[in-house]
Amino acid sequence: MLDTAKPKRRSLSRFLWPVVVTAAAVVAVVVSGAGTDTRAELDYLGEMHDHATALSLGGDTLRVVISRLSRIDRDELVTATDAIGADLAAAMELTDSGPPSPSLVAADALYREAVEAWTVGLSGFTSAVLAAADDPANTVVVDNIANSLNELRSGDRLYLELVQELERDEVPEPVAPMPEVLMMPAEGEIFSISQAYVEAARAVNSGLALRPGLMVSSIVSNPLWRVSPHEQAVMPATEVANFSVVVTNVGNVVSEQQLINLSLLGAAEPVVGQERVRPLEPGEQTAIQFTDLAVETGGVYEVIAELVELTNDVDFEDNRLAVTFTVNEDEAG
Repeated sequence: MLDTAKPKRRSLSRFLWPVVVTAAAVVAVVVSGAGTDTRAELDYLGEMHDHATALSLGGDTLRVVISRLSRIDRDELVTATDAIGADLAAAMELTDSGPPSPSLVAADALYREAVEAWTVGLSGFTSAVLAAADDPANTVVVDNIANSLNELRSGDRLYLELVQELERDEVPEPVAPMPEVLMMPAEGEIFSISQAYVEAARAVNSGLALRPGLMVSSIVSNPLWRVSPHEQAVMPATEVANFSVVVTNVGNVVSEQQLINLSLLGAAEPVVGQERVRPLEPGEQTAIQFTDLAVETGGVYEVIAELVELTNDVDFEDNRLAVTFTVNEDEAG
């Protein structure tokens, strides 16, 4: 009887080994792919966190700036809102490339919507506040500011939804907790807040308006008066007085040519002179001369310098300056 040949085990091994190698390769590819996706997700979330941190600081800045509308300069407001706008634009760039994985699609959409709402709200608010300051008769600005505040509040709400979305188990966990971002500058009823901001933008001390601000800064006499211990101006004995009136543009745009009157009261007949004030750049000043005004020793006079026919000015209360003085009866003064 012939012996039956036994099967060779190594032939089976020859078939199984390629299968094992192939399976290991597949697992390696899957693990490698998962690692790549995770890194992309973490990079995306890290960049989102960085942008949100910048926007959180921007929201703080916006609240500080808006709280000072009644006394802030135009350049300060524009500089602050431009910087926040640049941070919003940088945040928008992140969403332009799309989410790195399906698990972040909802988060990406919420982030984009929040940034878009903030951008529209910030731009609209800045424009409306400046328009309110530039045109005191404009009534539409109240509604425009209210609409902009609604956009800012909507952005805050969408951002809260984003934070909640990132807390779901299905979503990769950010490398750090997302910061609080609040762009809405105040709590309360939107329309009332809007009215308050319009009033603040139009306040006398606000530097928001594009308006000249001519001010009668000082009156200097020749001969030069001095202040007595009783805080009265005393001019040395003279028969003729000359006055130099200093006018300053404390506004933020070039002034137009204006008229200035100088009145000297105290004599039997009041004396009134009128000169022109040339256009002045912001911060510039000029001296207007009024000469050869007759006075008498021992007389008490009041000299008044006043800008007239002004129709556009930051503060109409500083367009007039008056000084009461006495002409001394002896040369020594």
